[in-house]
Amino acid sequence: MSKTSRQFNLSYSIKFDHKKTDQIKFWLAKPVIDKYQRKIVLKSSNYPIKRYSDNYDNKILYFHLKNENKFLFDLGIELSKDKGRVLQNWSLPNDSKLKKYTKSELFLEQTTEVKKLTKQIVQDKKTLHDKVRVIFDFVIDNFHYQYPVKNRGVKNLNLKNLRGDCGEYSALMVTMLRILGVPAKNQTGFVVYPKQKKVLEHAWLSAYFKAVGWVDFDPQYAAIEKNKTKYFGKRSDYRVVFTSGYNVPLRPVGGSSQILQPIACKVNTKFSDKFTIK
Repeated sequence: MSKTSRQFNLSYSIKFDHKKTDQIKFWLAKPVIDKYQRKIVLKSSNYPIKRYSDNYDNKILYFHLKNENKFLFDLGIELSKDKGRVLQNWSLPNDSKLKKYTKSELFLEQTTEVKKLTKQIVQDKKTLHDKVRVIFDFVIDNFHYQYPVKNRGVKNLNLKNLRGDCGEYSALMVTMLRILGVPAKNQTGFVVYPKQKKVLEHAWLSAYFKAVGWVDFDPQYAAIEKNKTKYFGKRSDYRVVFTSGYNVPLRPVGGSSQILQPIACKVNTKFSDKFTIK
């Protein structure tokens, strides 16, 4: 599948609402190079105390603000989107490095009920492509958008009355694909609309197929636009991924955060932020 690429210059600013300005600790995910994003240059107003990678190859920067409550960064990045038809000859990869993307984990719990439902949904389908398609369609047709989400995680979903935001749409599909043995991961970041000069936070998913690699699926946008083809097996618009997968470790403090979009705070610190096209 061919691609269209474009260079973007983005700006992010955040203001923390915190009385103890010398106690602001937060983690920022730096976008990593892949087939959709290249030429990445991130310049921040402060230097990180620590840099590290996690098991999903996310690049994390740890900051500690002292006597200030503002932070900003500029991001130069080349983004790509897909053109053309989606290939249908999908098959499962035989790569031990991808096994971690098929496991049950926090927020992506492969419960007995979800396994049973997944089996029912795909039982009449012969090819892997058709099984993925029917799961995609099921999530679109049966989910109702609801925000905020009180209790995140697939184990907390009412499978007979599915409700949630983009993260929950994607989490259920990731879990169902993993049950089938398909490597799948949640993607968290922003959709960039150059004509409208808008940058909107969003979550979707990617799945890995042999001889194809990682491809995107976005059931929530497909539901909004009533267009199942546009968001099936391809990236149809410009997007910045900040974190792949869930449960990002927060070092050196300890614990984890479900996602970084693009930041997370260890304590319940209120803040306001803005992401714009320069």
